[in-house]
Amino acid sequence: MLCLWTLMCGVAQATPLEDARDAELLRARGEVANQVQLSAYDLLDELVYQWMQEPVFATQTPVVLAGVTVPVGLGTGLQGLLENHLANLLIQNPSTNIALAHCPSCTAVVVHSGPEGTVVSRGIDNPKVLEKLGSGSGKHALFIDVEAEGTWLVLRARITQLTPDLPIVWSHTLSTSASTPALLRQSANLKSAEDARKEYIEVLEARGPVTVPLRLGVRTYAIRTGNQAGTAPPPFLWFQSGVELSPTRNQVWTSSFMVGYAIIPQAYQGLMGQVRISRLLTGRHRSLTRPDLYFFTGGAVSSVWGPATGSFSNDRQTADLIIAAANGDDPGATFGAFHVGVDLRLGNRVGISTFIETLPGYSESRNFGSHVTFAGIRFQSFGTEVSFCF
Repeated sequence: MLCLWTLMCGVAQATPLEDARDAELLRARGEVANQVQLSAYDLLDELVYQWMQEPVFATQTPVVLAGVTVPVGLGTGLQGLLENHLANLLIQNPSTNIALAHCPSCTAVVVHSGPEGTVVSRGIDNPKVLEKLGSGSGKHALFIDVEAEGTWLVLRARITQLTPDLPIVWSHTLSTSASTPALLRQSANLKSAEDARKEYIEVLEARGPVTVPLRLGVRTYAIRTGNQAGTAPPPFLWFQSGVELSPTRNQVWTSSFMVGYAIIPQAYQGLMGQVRISRLLTGRHRSLTRPDLYFFTGGAVSSVWGPATGSFSNDRQTADLIIAAANGDDPGATFGAFHVGVDLRLGNRVGISTFIETLPGYSESRNFGSHVTFAGIRFQSFGTEVSFCF
């Protein structure tokens, strides 16, 4: 009984692991299928582009799509996607002189009996039957085979004339490495692989070394605890703009110079000057198709004034003291700060950043707490920003 109980416990404990393994296999299979689909799309794009440059036929010629085969295990879903993509390419690019034709008898299974015997086959494989049925004569059939050979995806295409001898009038083989990213060319404006890569590089270079960001940021200050704790400043809302410069085209390193203004009526106003240096963490250059993550560090000098700025002091401040001081001149302060953080850029147009900031002039203030303390440095402020780049 003890052995049976131990075995049952072992089976029960293994079930979550098996579920996790199955989920990981399913995720990996989906990722591979997506990569194969994009690579196969790229091969079809290149195939149709070659037909545009060197048409197989001198005039518009009806061609029956005999079928598309895909690597084993990817199912008919990928086959259907490739058929639709090929049809869209040929419709968008009539200069190929290939017009897909519908021929029910060509793809149907037909039975033909004669003195030689009975033959069961697809109509497309038996042109004599097609001729008797009144279809297929003078037409052509297109065969597309996509196969995975090691780390390569290979596309083999051939066009066969539907006559008794089934002569091959055109054939070609294309291949691409699984590690090569797809170019994602537009069907209506098909370009060669070289032109597509050149256009991508031109887009990267056309962004130029100067970007103008508009930034909305919020800084919150940690509250100090204890009997002698004062009152921390309220959150500050900053509107900033300036220039962002990159010394290289790949924009691995960037620097920004910003000025900012903060205002909440009857509470505070402020001016800020900020300098920041950023380093790309994801990849060797900024991308147009995926998010980019930057690490940055910088400093700022701020000047604030208004009733809500009384806490920018090393002396203990309470709400009563701040209200009492508001009867005279508004309090104010000028201070420096250093910050570190990360910035996530989306499509080189939108940025979302977060950072922590230390105020050296208020390291001993009773009004500020610490969000984080690292190497003896107190980071009293936490901020988030949203940027729109032009």
